[in-house]
Amino acid sequence: MHTITVDAPDVSRAWLEACTRLADIPDKTAFHTLVRIARPLHEDPYLRTELDRLRGARTKKPLYPIDTVVNTLFPTALAATCVTHEELTARYRALYPRLQEVRRNSHGTYFGRLVAYPGTADKPQPVDQLARVIQRLDKLRTSARWRAVYEAGTAHVADDDLEESAHDPVQDTSGPETVIRAAALDTQTLDFPCLSHCSFQYDSTTDTVHLAAYYRSHYMFDRAYGNYLALGHLCAWVARHAGLTPGTVSVMAGCARLDCTKSELGTLQDTLTTPLFGLGA
Repeated sequence: MHTITVDAPDVSRAWLEACTRLADIPDKTAFHTLVRIARPLHEDPYLRTELDRLRGARTKKPLYPIDTVVNTLFPTALAATCVTHEELTARYRALYPRLQEVRRNSHGTYFGRLVAYPGTADKPQPVDQLARVIQRLDKLRTSARWRAVYEAGTAHVADDDLEESAHDPVQDTSGPETVIRAAALDTQTLDFPCLSHCSFQYDSTTDTVHLAAYYRSHYMFDRAYGNYLALGHLCAWVARHAGLTPGTVSVMAGCARLDCTKSELGTLQDTLTTPLFGLGA
């Protein structure tokens, strides 16, 4: 089995190093890959400009703009106009039915699953998973007793309301994790959702929150750059509203595929003014 592990200081170098490593693997495919990004909102402007140009030049199979890919996981423009997380959730939920009318969103969006996860027959109301994560991280931050806690359990999206489920952060098994896949709805083999879940870890030594995400499949040229950037925005949003500092983003892919040409990759490698490898986090 071929695999890769990448540590890089920003989104651009993390993505390009992962692509470069994949290019040297047979079939340009690796399993259980790990990409760790130290500053997940930082980009190399030259690489980003060239990547946008190359993506726009695709004619046989047009690719969505990177900003469109970002917005399926985190609506940056909408969030920029919202003061609270509750405001963002309310406004996004109001838009959600219209978004789902677009064919590519027929099964929903990643952010939709984060703030409006489908309810159950007993509790049909959609669940705002991010609100629970923010509340629990804030509780860990302000609880002197449990400042050594770094992570708590697994999310149960059908729990009672926030106040009733906000128990002791150590014993509470519905801790800072968000689920994307809904087993009853997501029966298709391909397409949505490739992102399975996100997990947020609190580092009490620095009041920092780190984000880990798992994708069952990742097409590097088509989606990965936008996905990495969106996860950075997501981590920053959660950290901001929990009173914490955003940390690293780590992305694991069950299967990662390089879906660009050798010429496209070479063009992107030439945009960096510093060597690609050896740039640890």
